[in-house]
Amino acid sequence: MPAEPVRNAAIDVLLRVMERNVFLDVSLDKTQRRRGFPDRGRRFLGMLVYGTMRHRTLCDFVLQQHCHQSLDKLPPVILVILRMAVFQALFCNQVTKPVMVHTSVDLAKHRSHAGLARMVNAVLRKVPETLEEITFPDPEKNLYKYLKIRYSMPKWLIRKWAEQFNDKTAQQLCEASNSTADSILRVNTLKTTTKELQQRLEKSGSVVMDDVAVPNALRVIQGGALPRGKWFQGGHFFLQDTASMLPALLMEPKAGERVLDMCAAPGGKTTHMAELSGGKAHIVAMDSSRKRLWKIQENVERLETPGIEIICGDALNAPVAGGFDRVLVDAPCSGLGTLRRHPDLKWRTTQESVDRMAQTQRALLRSAIGLCKNNGVVVYSVCTFTPEETTAVVQSILAEGNVVLENGQECLESWKNAEGMYQSLPSDGAWDGFFLTRFRKQS
Repeated sequence: MPAEPVRNAAIDVLLRVMERNVFLDVSLDKTQRRRGFPDRGRRFLGMLVYGTMRHRTLCDFVLQQHCHQSLDKLPPVILVILRMAVFQALFCNQVTKPVMVHTSVDLAKHRSHAGLARMVNAVLRKVPETLEEITFPDPEKNLYKYLKIRYSMPKWLIRKWAEQFNDKTAQQLCEASNSTADSILRVNTLKTTTKELQQRLEKSGSVVMDDVAVPNALRVIQGGALPRGKWFQGGHFFLQDTASMLPALLMEPKAGERVLDMCAAPGGKTTHMAELSGGKAHIVAMDSSRKRLWKIQENVERLETPGIEIICGDALNAPVAGGFDRVLVDAPCSGLGTLRRHPDLKWRTTQESVDRMAQTQRALLRSAIGLCKNNGVVVYSVCTFTPEETTAVVQSILAEGNVVLENGQECLESWKNAEGMYQSLPSDGAWDGFFLTRFRKQS
């Protein structure tokens, strides 16, 4: 397939994010469903939009050195074309500079006019082709400015990480958060085993490794079309980051128990808990978004996980009777631990939004404790590691005296950072950044 239709589609994806504030993964999914590109085109489209968003500040830094006008004065479509071009020049080894320039100029002609196309041509002929050709700020003199440009990270976030940890860890977090994430499969143990699935996928042409630190998970080395393969469609696995598997393991659902997943969409943790209980727990999967309930239903049906009841409801005023044995609060959060998978979040999140999230999280936890029976378990989980959304929330809930901290099972010990509290960081390896706490409700 010619590259131009894919690049043209990438412009639409990125413009929806820039102009309409649509989430990047939602915008990409919408375009992929409409366009119907083959696997190679889908992979290139995903690489273009995620790479351009991931390296946005770096692309702008390079462009501004060769563009005679301020970038924010350019039409949005031209700015997107230029950013995509710089990303290709610096990070896409399969795209030569002449191809990058030619396709970008053609796109500018198609989406704008000849005058701007000439400007695009003039600018892109001057941009470097490797990172080594770029003169970055001296990290010895201004580390935060260097990190901001090299890893396209907001300066407020770099300072926050440095204050929470130290400069070295902040740099490691910037580097790790701006990398691409591995694809991890959670094996559906109700249908197969890790060994059986690995053998089946390898016979289908994929390469997967069982080197993941949690039970029943595989790392994809090769095989980008897995979500459209028969083993995925047949419900033999679920695509899920390793850190995202920890909440269900900390919950430890048992057969016969009544379990509530308060913020369940899209159903990854819900179905994982069903698998861990052998399909014998009664799990209520609740979410406030009717639009997202279908995704839970789709995953439950594909994985064929029994014992799951799906309801629409506000977790702060849940339309269910209390007395649950276990309640999972996988709370909405800043998502800063998932920047590898959601690079647009670093441009959406502010300190103010972090503080607002923390207020919501405390309210959700109070609601969960109210729905949990005496001596039951409540697990709090967020895919971030800001102090406001993690330890501060936990301490404020503990101060109310209704729960105590409790350690989880031994397989989680390597992520434990305090009694009942667990954390993973992107800088530790191929992980998203998660924080989890397990409470026991006092009678």
